[in-house]
Amino acid sequence: MFANIFAKRLLRLGLLGVGLAVFSLLGACRSVAPTAFPQESEEEGWKPYEGMEALRSKLSLYTDGKGHYLALPETNPKPGSTYNYPDPIFWGTERMFFSQRTHGRSGTIKPRENEGEPEVFLSFEVTLWNPRIQSGTVVKKENGELSISCEEKRKTLLKPVPAEEAKAFAEKAQFYTERWYRMNPHLTARDDTGTYYYIDRYPPNQKENFRLFIGKRGALKPVKLNNIVRDSAGEIFATPSGSLYVDSNARGIQGIYWGSGEKKQALVQIPFSGTYKELSFLWDDLGLYANQKLGPCDDI
Repeated sequence: MFANIFAKRLLRLGLLGVGLAVFSLLGACRSVAPTAFPQESEEEGWKPYEGMEALRSKLSLYTDGKGHYLALPETNPKPGSTYNYPDPIFWGTERMFFSQRTHGRSGTIKPRENEGEPEVFLSFEVTLWNPRIQSGTVVKKENGELSISCEEKRKTLLKPVPAEEAKAFAEKAQFYTERWYRMNPHLTARDDTGTYYYIDRYPPNQKENFRLFIGKRGALKPVKLNNIVRDSAGEIFATPSGSLYVDSNARGIQGIYWGSGEKKQALVQIPFSGTYKELSFLWDDLGLYANQKLGPCDDI
């Protein structure tokens, strides 16, 4: 019944026929019960790192002396392969570690004197990916010195944790995949007064769950969602004070509106393709995820 009423309303507005091909939703109108923010727990999206049982004993541990630890394998997990750098790299506390997203890696391997010996990483440099900074690197020199640099302004030397202590840490700690469980932009738009509308969601292939933030730059606040509608005509995110409407067809989004009933204000969509500049805009300019720690450069 709601689908018929919604279709008639769109017909009066001249918008009937728009389709949301982006989500490949070809069917009847579907209403999704939202989870009100902030009832959900952050841990809800954490995923255990697969293969840790085999990896734990191979991890070396380094610390900044302030309760933060870097865990990584210092031997090639696949001898004879092209690996010349540690993978994965974890950052965390003695209780839990998260793998780090990286881009740009290089290194050298100590030549093996005898067949069957592990291939030890002699030196390496791994660039960490973080939307709040343009460059963060983990560097190990041939003399054994290991450091983390953040935007070439902060360099912190890490000290190795004794092997037996590191082994005990690895056995007790929990290891998770990247701490990016929620930072998946779904839609960003603004009106002509500078009020922004931002929607995020869980990563693809996880449960359907959206949040809506509204506000001026640097002051966006989460808004309770009463209902979410997603169908072949678009999306509606309903709140107590109004609704965000997204109209689309096979060519993509055709219009975004905020309001209720006949009173709707057109919004301007802000494109997002995942570049550093765009991510920096979300994290720094809009102030989203301000309290989320993602890696070493948020702690040191």
